[in-house]
This record gives sequence, structure tokens and C-alpha cells, in this order.
Amino acid sequence: QQQMLDQEGQPTAALSLGQAMYKYSFETSSTALGDLTTPTAAIILIGLVLCLRSIKSVVLPFFSSLGRSVARKTHGVEWEAANEERIAKFGEYVFRLIYHSSITVYAVWYFWDKSWWSSSTENGAGTLSLFQGFPYHPVEPGMAWYYLLQGAYNLDAMVSLLVLSFSVRFQSPLATVKAPASAAPSTKFQWPVRIGWSETVRGDFQEMMIHHVVTNLLIIGSSMCRLTRIGSMVFLVHDMSDVPVDLSKLANFLKWKWTTLACFLTMVGVWLATRLYILPFTIYRAILTQSQYALEEGLPVILYVHYRHFFYVLVGLLILLHVAWFVMFLQILTTFVKKSECHDLSEHKNGEKQHGSNKIQTSPTAPAEAAATATPSPLKPKRLHDEASEEKKDN
Repeated sequence: QQQMLDQEGQPTAALSLGQAMYKYSFETSSTALGDLTTPTAAIILIGLVLCLRSIKSVVLPFFSSLGRSVARKTHGVEWEAANEERIAKFGEYVFRLIYHSSITVYAVWYFWDKSWWSSSTENGAGTLSLFQGFPYHPVEPGMAWYYLLQGAYNLDAMVSLLVLSFSVRFQSPLATVKAPASAAPSTKFQWPVRIGWSETVRGDFQEMMIHHVVTNLLIIGSSMCRLTRIGSMVFLVHDMSDVPVDLSKLANFLKWKWTTLACFLTMVGVWLATRLYILPFTIYRAILTQSQYALEEGLPVILYVHYRHFFYVLVGLLILLHVAWFVMFLQILTTFVKKSECHDLSEHKNGEKQHGSNKIQTSPTAPAEAAATATPSPLKPKRLHDEASEEKKDN
């Protein structure tokens, strides 16, 4: 620890605890924070997850109320009452849009001059710098906190997916079985906890759950093996393409057809450029064809042979999932061309129930009547329409 001079020119004791923690966290490279499997990083990671969930508990109702106001002005109170579930999800995707936009701006700024994003291969630049010098790459504080925040967000996203997809009901372990009139009723044992599909389950739950599991394994594995340079590239192509995804979902939740189409076409273009071009043909190709350069720096061959397949398989799975989602996008586009209807197949496996026209004509007394019966809380939406029951049957 550095010593400082007091006003009389005498050396003080050591740095204060707060100064030492700040220096360690934000000014020192290659600390324990760069490996999410260390106790220090794991504690901070859990703390960030709890912070994210606390923030969402405050801002999601506010964002949902904004969606409610816009929906009421655009479609009327009858549409609002019939689409409580959409309004609740609107708040979630506003939060996602803010996060993906903010983290993308930070990543572009922070990685702008990093050698591994360079298109030139001179002096070890380009994707060669992902492996040359490995495993002695320094993990700067900006990279360490970038990984911590991304890890916390992705863990929270997996938890949120489980909460939205399953319903848990507690019941008595002894159930009464009805018997004929001449016989006495009997009892039988049943599990005290009953778990089933929720009405808010996504149509692509299986794909999304696999994606979350693979992503979190890659985050933990790449931080443990100090492959943060590759991990940061994978993060950026995902976050950049998620921005138009969030915009298109927000527009579709409000049933703004032409805005949805514009955001959707932008999403398809960005998806092609990032997840189906940069990820497989730049990042994954470098992993497959250039990772052997790490052996030149003294990486033990046995570690290279055993650990490389872990990353080969998981990154390959991500690419296959992106292809599957792109096929889904083509189905959505085909449906729009044929029927002139926007169906989000990722939310509704067999398409969405169309609630009439975009604008519902109401009588002068309808707003007050509908407002009296509408559910006020966006966090506990009341399922009033048939769309939720169709989703439940599909899954």
C-alpha cells in the first residue's frame, strides 16, 4: 500500500480501507474480480443480481404504466383490459432495451481501440491477439466489471424466465377422493407442491432456456480460463443485436403494425450481420483455427486439449440456436406477407389471437366502465383473454 504524507510532511499510516478497496476494484488489473469463480467475485456477482432484481421491482411497474397509457390512447380501454399480459411484458422489455442499449454503448467505447477488434493482422492484431500472449493477458478493471455486470444480468434473465414460465401451487398432501353414494370417501397422498406451466410462458421457452444455460456456462468458463477477450466479443454481438429485438417486441406488444415491421426488418439485418456472420465466421472461426497459438506462450498441451472442446461445443450451440431463431423470423415475415398480421412466434408458438382492429371504437361511457373493471397492478396481470389459454395448451 502506498504511503501518503500528512500536512506536516510525515508519512501517514496506510491507505484507508475505502481507498484500498477502490484502488483494488477500479485501478488494479488482473485481480480476483476477473474470475467469477473466486469467492470475492462470486459475492459481488450475487450482490449485483440482487441489486438488479431490486431495481426491476421498482422500475418495471413504472414502465408498464407507461405502456398502459400509450395503449389506452392508441387502442382504447377495451383493448387495454383485454391485454393486461402484454402491458406487463411491456415493462420488462423497456428495461431490457435500456440495458442492452447502455451496455452496447459502453462496450463500443471501451473496446474501440482494442487490438482484437482490428481488421488488420499486422503485428499480431486482429483475432490473433485473442490467443497470442494467452494465458498472460491482463484483465483490466473495465473488463472485470463488464464481465461481472454481464454475468449478473444473464443470471437474472434466467431466473426471470423461470418465474414467467412456471407456476408453483402449494396444496395439502392428503386429497379427498370422491366415492359412490354407497361408499365413504377415501384419501390419497399427493405432492404438497404442484408445478405447472404458467400462462405467461414463452413460445420458445426451450430454445431460450438452453441459450441461458449455455451463455452462463460460457461466462463462468471464459472468466475462469481468462478468455475474457473472446467473451467480450460474444457479449457485444449479442447485445448489439438485442436492441432491435427489444424495439420490435415493444412495438408488437402495442400492436403498432408498421412500426413493428420496420423494427423487425432492422432486427433481421442486424441479426444477420452480428449473430450469423461475425459470430460464426470471425469469432468462432478464430476459436477453431487460431487457438493453437496459445501453445507458443507455454500453455500446457493437456489443458489446451481438454478445455478447447468445452468452448467449441457451447459456442457452436449458440450459433445453432441463432439459426433456429432466424428460421422463426422468416416464418414471422411470411405470415405478415400472407395475412398482413404481426405474430410474435417467440412469445406465442402457434401465433397470436388477433383482437380486432388496432383501434377499438368505444362508447362514451366505456372508458369509465372498463377502468372500473381493469386490473390496476401491472405486476399481477389478470388473464382475461383467450391468448393465454392457447399458449398453455400449446406448451
